[in-house]
Formats: sequence, structure tokens, C-alpha cells
Amino acid sequence: MPRNVIASTYVTLDGYIDEPGPWSFPFWSEEAWQFKARELYASDALLLGRITYEGFAAAWPTMEGTGEFGEKMNSMPKYVASRTLGTATWNATIIKATLARRSASSSMGRVGTFSSAAAPS
Repeated sequence: MPRNVIASTYVTLDGYIDEPGPWSFPFWSEEAWQFKARELYASDALLLGRITYEGFAAAWPTMEGTGEFGEKMNSMPKYVASRTLGTATWNATIIKATLARRSASSSMGRVGTFSSAAAPS
């Protein structure tokens, strides 16, 4: 059975794409927060690239004051697409097989992905 992947990418109307912190935070609003919450709550799992996973895994488990959003973010399964990551924590599974094969698995449910562009390292 095919799975839905809900992709959320920070990109400006003129096509600029990058890690969202430096340029998107000045535009953050209650409406943006509600949108991100709906995205997260609509997902059963997260699909992350290595760089996004490493940043999230370093920040989210110890972040305070995140309420239900943080509880959901920390407790949901994560699937990390990486050819180089050796081990994963934070309720994560490394995907080294092709995404198409893995996403066909019924265990993934509805998958959300929060992503931004990153240069390979």
C-alpha cells in the first residue's frame, strides 16, 4: 500500500532555500506555529536527512517549554536517510535501503518530513 509523504520545506517565493533559522524566524507568527503543529500532528513518523536529524536530535530532547508539540516531536518514530550515519538515537531508524522499498512498509504510516537544503558534508 503506498504511503503519503508530507514534505515541509522552507523556501521563499523567489526560490531561496536554506536552513530556516537565520532568515525565517523574523517572520514567525501564531499562524505559522499553527501550520507547523498541524503538519506534525498529521504525521505518524518523520523522515529526515542526516543533517536535519543531527540538528533536531541535538536540540529537541532537551528543549524546554515545548508542550504537546515537543512531546509529539520527541516520541514519534524517525527514519533517517543516510549513507554515512553509523548509529541513531532519539527513537530513530537509519534507512540505508532505497526509500521506495522502505516507504512501502506498512509500519511507517503517514510520514512527514521537515527539510531544508544543505551542502553535503
